[in-house]
Amino acid sequence: MNLILSPSAIRDLQGISDYTYRTWGAEQEERYLKGLWEKLSQIQSSPDSCRQRDDLAKDCRSTRYEKHVIFFTIHGKKLQIIRILHGSMDFQRHL
Repeated sequence: MNLILSPSAIRDLQGISDYTYRTWGAEQEERYLKGLWEKLSQIQSSPDSCRQRDDLAKDCRSTRYEKHVIFFTIHGKKLQIIRILHGSMDFQRHL
């Protein structure tokens, strides 16, 4: 399955990277992003195990990684990451 990041998801990753680096330093930023990419790989391998979120958007699924929630859709052989939001955010507003 092909993994595609939306422009919003790319901005989310950059924001996560910048914030983590400024707040906790380079080592923690590297560790957190590595774990996030591993989670994306797990989603790619087993997307159907993630929670269905039709309450937020049609065909949307989500899963958590530490403090963040990853939102995605599946279209054929394409898995598109829509957003990667902090768990305290208003998901409806940002999707």
